[in-house]
Formats: sequence, C-alpha cells, structure tokens
Amino acid sequence: MKTGIDVFDNVGGIPENSNITLIGPPGPEKMLLSLKVLNATLKAGGKGVYVTTDVLPSEIEKKSKAASIDISEFTNKSLRFVDCYSWTLGEAAVGKAGPIGIEERKDITVPGPSALNDLSIGITQSIRDMENANIIFQSISTLLLYNSPEIVFRFVQIMGARLKVAGATTFMHCEAQMHDERVITTLKHLADHVIEMKTEEGKTIIQSPTLGIKSWTEFIL
Repeated sequence: MKTGIDVFDNVGGIPENSNITLIGPPGPEKMLLSLKVLNATLKAGGKGVYVTTDVLPSEIEKKSKAASIDISEFTNKSLRFVDCYSWTLGEAAVGKAGPIGIEERKDITVPGPSALNDLSIGITQSIRDMENANIIFQSISTLLLYNSPEIVFRFVQIMGARLKVAGATTFMHCEAQMHDERVITTLKHLADHVIEMKTEEGKTIIQSPTLGIKSWTEFIL
C-alpha cells in the first residue's frame, strides 16, 4: 500500500490487511503520520475509519486541514468516525467547531473508553460497508487508563483479528512513555508490524525493521 511518505514508499509501502502498532512519545507525530497514510488511501478511492478516544472528530479534521492533509471532505462518505471521546464533554461541546456541524455528523458515538463492548460494536458497525478500509485507532493508551492491561490486550487481539478478516489495515497509536516495558512488549507482540518514533535534535526519526526500515531514519511528511 502506497502511503505518500517517502520513507515507507521507498521500501515498498505498508502491507495491506495488517495490524500495525505505532509507538512514540506524546505529540502530533503519530497523528500526522496516520493522517498522511489515511489521506493517500481516501484520495485513491479507498475507505477509512478513525477511532478517537482522546480528541473530538471535528478537532482531528481541523488539525488535518492545518497540516495540509485535509480529510474533512471525505467525512460521512468514504470516512467514518467512531467517537469515544465526546462523552467527556457533554452534548453542548461536541459539535461546536469544524466543517461539519453536530446535526450533520454521522459519527458512531461510544459511551467512553471503558465501554469496550460498545466500542467493539461501534467499530464493527463502521466497517460494515467499508471493506478493505484503513483503520486509525487513537489511542490504545487511553484504553489502558480506564481498563486493566489484560482486558485491553484481549480487546486488541480480538479486534485486530476481526479487522483483518474484514480486509482492514489498522494503525493503533500507543504513547510509549505512559506504560511500562511489559505493556509495550505485549502490544508489540500482538502486532504484525511495529513503527517506533522518537525525537532527536529536533528531528522525528522512525524505525520499523519488519517494514524494511532497519535503522533510525528521519521522518518527513
């Protein structure tokens, strides 16, 4: 799968129908990488689902536009949101800003990151008519704040298997500095591929041996 990002496309792109865990420090880099890949898929006529646990869908749209990776034109069409965050704000704040108002949105809303069964159902509903979609999950770290690691591991394993059966390519975000090594190691084990990110001397660098990026390489959008 072509991503529109040279560091990946130079080694053949990202394998379709795979589960990818994206691990890095807090910051916008993981979101920007995922948005770039998602945008390339949508512009090529593909489909996408964005699962958000820590920011409003309208904020994701605004951030994508600010980064010149505008995905909002695809919302409610070839792009669906599963919203696991709005419950924290109450109805009044959900649709305040963004190119699509609250009354026009077709997001699937889940009552919080501890409602993993509802979240599983919401994701399943979102991909019902979205075969071979790109799934962005932002982020597993939020689920780990509200659930025990063992429950989250089971969710990741089962959900990842279901999405692969549906032909999806899934990117799961994880905030590296929030979790101990056991958690990170287990999430790596559950993934088909791992992309690690970090910042050195003001540059974002990535590494993913199974994707062909065997040494730390500068990541430029």
